[in-house]
Amino acid sequence: MHIRRLYLTDFRNYAELVLEPTEGMNILYGKNAQGKTNVLEAIVLLATTRSMRAGRDSQMIRAGAERAQIHAEIVREREGEVDLFLTILPTDRKSVQINHLKRERVLDLLGQFNAVFFGASELAIISGEPADRRHFLNMEISQISPRYVYDLAHYRRVLEQRNRLLRDLREMRLPRKDSGLEVWNEQLVRYGTSLIRRRLFYIERLTPLAAQIHAELTDGKEKLELRYQPGIDLTSEELPRTQESGASTLMAAEGKDAGGEVSTGTVSPFTVVYDAEESQLRSLFERHLQRVLDEELRRGTTLIGPQRDDLVFLINAVDARIYASQGQQRTVALSLKLAEFCLMERFIGEPPVMLLDDVMSDLDDVRRRRLLKWVQGRCQTFLTCTNLRSFPKEILREAAVFHVRAGTVCFEGFGTHFSKEAPEQPIPEDAAVLKKEPR
Repeated sequence: MHIRRLYLTDFRNYAELVLEPTEGMNILYGKNAQGKTNVLEAIVLLATTRSMRAGRDSQMIRAGAERAQIHAEIVREREGEVDLFLTILPTDRKSVQINHLKRERVLDLLGQFNAVFFGASELAIISGEPADRRHFLNMEISQISPRYVYDLAHYRRVLEQRNRLLRDLREMRLPRKDSGLEVWNEQLVRYGTSLIRRRLFYIERLTPLAAQIHAELTDGKEKLELRYQPGIDLTSEELPRTQESGASTLMAAEGKDAGGEVSTGTVSPFTVVYDAEESQLRSLFERHLQRVLDEELRRGTTLIGPQRDDLVFLINAVDARIYASQGQQRTVALSLKLAEFCLMERFIGEPPVMLLDDVMSDLDDVRRRRLLKWVQGRCQTFLTCTNLRSFPKEILREAAVFHVRAGTVCFEGFGTHFSKEAPEQPIPEDAAVLKKEPR
């Protein structure tokens, strides 16, 4: 999967941009605040429909313009070529066209193109609040599971309505009977159960990949563990095992072949959930909901559910959020994003596009070289930086180099021309984080 051409119109500081990247490494260099990250942001929007940094969509429209548009010609190995259009309006609404046909839903864009972004903001996954980790799960699962997007949108609407009703019942002292609470409970359980199952499915496959990558990034000195802390207690022994794996059922629901999916080689404490019928998980959710109902009425808010999920990252059995250094947290975040890339590649059957924002200054020499070795020849990569001095010659000579200045991007040639300025930094053969698997 790669971008053949990228067109930006009135997006951020770009009045007009036509970018023709190579299928391999693309380096966008220039001073700060020139528009390098804006290019990556546009690509992220096409993959996820969301910006990784804008608070409001209208902030991405160039000053004085009426709208912004992103257009990309995408080449896919499995699904063929596709033209994607995303228009951003001043009202914070977006419209989408796929192969020049307007779609009613922006979410129809999901699954058409896949990308993995890594930058300084990803550190919040490790060091930030639970909401940052839930956002990570939502964004990544949404790229490979259209059903997840649908259920997430419905769950949020149900949660908002249920919380409003709980507040009304508390403040107006209304009787619970005939209030409609039971209807909202049923919807909350229905969509919440689906979100939990897909998060578990994703995390159970992400965990061993992230642990393996992290061990190789740290030369085996650190052991990374991921622990899912769901918003309801899933350790109940009332969930019996069934013959058909819930994971296989989940894969079938996504239209994929479960037999070709990722083999983790490990057993999660929550595997029992996959082996249980969905109706049994719903029953467990319902029972927990009944147990906390009095307290919810007293507080006027929903106390359990996937809106309270969290992830815990442990380095050598110690909480990385609290005790790890910033360098260690950055390595955990990098391990997580590379594992995400591997999992996405296996799920969609081809490598997604990799977006690396200013990683040359955020990583030390060893991790930087290992990361570059890992992406070299593996996928289309867009990498932003302020200069070319940190690149090993063998990486730079194969890269397409673009200079970004004040909302313009100029192709300066392939890196052979610049490699004489780069230091000799041979990359050891054992630097590859994970070997590329044949497809």
